[in-house]
Amino acid sequence: TLWMFKRVYLGPVANHHVKELLDINAREFLMLALLAAAVLYMGIYPKPFTDVMDASVTQLLKHVAVSKLPI
Repeated sequence: TLWMFKRVYLGPVANHHVKELLDINAREFLMLALLAAAVLYMGIYPKPFTDVMDASVTQLLKHVAVSKLPI
């Protein structure tokens, strides 16, 4: 696995299309950081997001309970 890592990440670029690619710019990095922060926040404190779904999930569970279908 270390051999593969060395070849993939540290070896020479063989494809000429890949050689033309640039690193991300500041705007793309900002968007990446904001999305990562949002995902981290949702993972640490999901209550505001689950509260939004509470009414619809409760209604769905009532329909399932009335239908007598096995869950």
